[in-house]
Amino acid sequence: MTLKIGGGRDENDDPIPVQNIPIRASVTPISGDQQAQRGRSTTLTTYRLTVTDPRIEQVTTVIWRAQTYTLEGRAMPYRIGSGNTPHHYEVMMSLGSG
Repeated sequence: MTLKIGGGRDENDDPIPVQNIPIRASVTPISGDQQAQRGRSTTLTTYRLTVTDPRIEQVTTVIWRAQTYTLEGRAMPYRIGSGNTPHHYEVMMSLGSG
């Protein structure tokens, strides 16, 4: 899995380079929805993404298996015990086609 971090422009209107950062992740399928509209097939597939890298909070897209996925909302940190350090993060990611 690859996180796409950066892009856009800074306060001086200079371009911020995009960085592709490889990470380890667990991907679990959640749902698949298929609709047909006026002769066109549309598919939306949703997965649960579980990572330990805190940089997941900085991104909106990830690359997995040569496809670019959109993150749905913000990554939710999970803490174990009374510590303040997150154990892992979970976020939904989706891929639409059609």
